[in-house]
Amino acid sequence: MKKQITFDLPPFLTIGQYQKMNAYKGDSNFEKLITLVEAVTKYPKEEIGTWDLNSLTTIAKKFQGLASPDNEFHSLIEWNDTLYGYAHMDKATLGEMVDLENLTKDFEGNLHKIAAILYRPVTEHNFDSVSFTVKQKLKIVNNNVENVFDWYDVEMYDNKKRKKREEGFKDFPVHILLGAVSFFLDTVNLYLTTTLYSGKRISKQEMKSLMKTFMLNLSQNIGHGGGLSTTSLSPTYLTLQETGR
Repeated sequence: MKKQITFDLPPFLTIGQYQKMNAYKGDSNFEKLITLVEAVTKYPKEEIGTWDLNSLTTIAKKFQGLASPDNEFHSLIEWNDTLYGYAHMDKATLGEMVDLENLTKDFEGNLHKIAAILYRPVTEHNFDSVSFTVKQKLKIVNNNVENVFDWYDVEMYDNKKRKKREEGFKDFPVHILLGAVSFFLDTVNLYLTTTLYSGKRISKQEMKSLMKTFMLNLSQNIGHGGGLSTTSLSPTYLTLQETGR
């Protein structure tokens, strides 16, 4: 008996979907497949478990690109009709640094909470007008300025506000968040490197080598801003062979 299964290919993988996909820690490849398909379709695990392996693999391949996203860092992004800005560490408060440190102890499980710290509503900007590029149905700010972090301010960190909005960040694009995390780590490393050198704990040559590596990583993350682009993805229809289980 044939059964037609329909699902939409989303434009990007969300943090919540990424968390569900990585929730399974066992060794069963079949269970991993089921977990992946459940995370990105509307079907429950119980029903997916009745599908034959070939059909399950076919669906998984449809989402292969989403499952391994190319991380991109964007400092400004309009999401859910609100302009969000990356909160640069040079303006970070002790409270947000402490919260970030605690949340990274369960990195995957707390990704949405980390996102709510790193991306906060823009309270003020110095652009005459904001120019956007649409990428994967996301509106990315592409104003050409020398140092974008000098051009906007984000909402002051408030632990209570973060907790109110963090659940909603499960719908935030995970490749943008992972790019921001990578950028954050590189800027922290850069800061620590210059601090170590000024304290004469590493040599000038060691600092130059580390700076070169960190700056390369930073440029690669920023360069990904011109990455994948799509305006729409049509629903996919598959006819699957029922297993009868």
